[in-house]
Order: sequence, then C-alpha cells, then structure tokens
Amino acid sequence: MRKLVECEHCGGKKNCTRSGGRSCRECLAASGRGLHQFATVRCSYCGGRGRVWVEEEDEAEEAAEEKS
Repeated sequence: MRKLVECEHCGGKKNCTRSGGRSCRECLAASGRGLHQFATVRCSYCGGRGRVWVEEEDEAEEAAEEKS
C-alpha cells in the first residue's frame, strides 16, 4: 500500500536547506545551478511538493511472511 508522507529531505518546506541554510549538492545539480553557489532551490527528492509517496507493507502481509 502506498502512503503520502512528509519529505524527510526538506521537512515539508518544499525548498532544500540541508547545507546550513543553503541547498545541498544534489538539489543544486538537479536545478542546473553550480555546486558551489549559495542558493536555495526546490527539493529534488520531492520535486518541490513537500510530500513523497512511500510503499508501506500491510500488517496482514507481514504476518503471512512470518508464518512461512
């Protein structure tokens, strides 16, 4: 089952500020900026939405796996 959760990378802010108030190298590279610029760009992990879809196993499936 899929579940919509808050992005762990940006904390739901939609902009990456992981490196001391500026964007991390991955987000800077994804936006086309230079890696050593002081900038804040949208999060590349959630696409600037603040939330991501994650796969979550059902408890029934986990119980079936434990029995086998």
